[in-house]
Amino acid sequence: MLAIHSARNSFLSLVGVVLFVMTIALLYNSRTVSQNAIPFAPAPAVADETYAARGTKSNEGLLRQAALHLSKMRGGESVGGFPGFEPEDDKEYRRKIRKENYSAQDVNDWVKEINNYLEQIVKKNPGRSLERILQEQGKTAKEIESLVDALRDAHRTADAMKGSGVNSQTVERIEALMRVLGVKPWNY
Repeated sequence: MLAIHSARNSFLSLVGVVLFVMTIALLYNSRTVSQNAIPFAPAPAVADETYAARGTKSNEGLLRQAALHLSKMRGGESVGGFPGFEPEDDKEYRRKIRKENYSAQDVNDWVKEINNYLEQIVKKNPGRSLERILQEQGKTAKEIESLVDALRDAHRTADAMKGSGVNSQTVERIEALMRVLGVKPWNY
């Protein structure tokens, strides 16, 4: 009876060891399979290039819209190589833009729109500066300077009109977005 009990314990011990070894082997094998899958993922440089190609298209529309609103604050002139603002069939609005005779409420609304587009640009381009984003768009140094200066002017105008109809939160938001995009406001 003692021999049977001892043999049974040995057999159970052996089964336990075999199960343990098989579990370790399965875990090791699954780890090896998942590690082997890594080389098929794109290399960081390839991912960055792919992102740049994809991001260029989506950024263009956002930059164009931001430039359109910046253009309104600059008398309708072209900003950053994007076409200037030209209102259709609205002579009064056209006069307001051309003569830069807009209200603080107009500035507040336009800067809020600029902020909306800049927020989307920041989300789509984490860690990228506005200058780099514009370079990826193929913009020249002069076009980049034009857009950055227009952004600084919009901030300065909105800041000067704070309390006259421009919401302080609108000004704070454009300042924060400019910082994220590496654009310093004009020094006063």
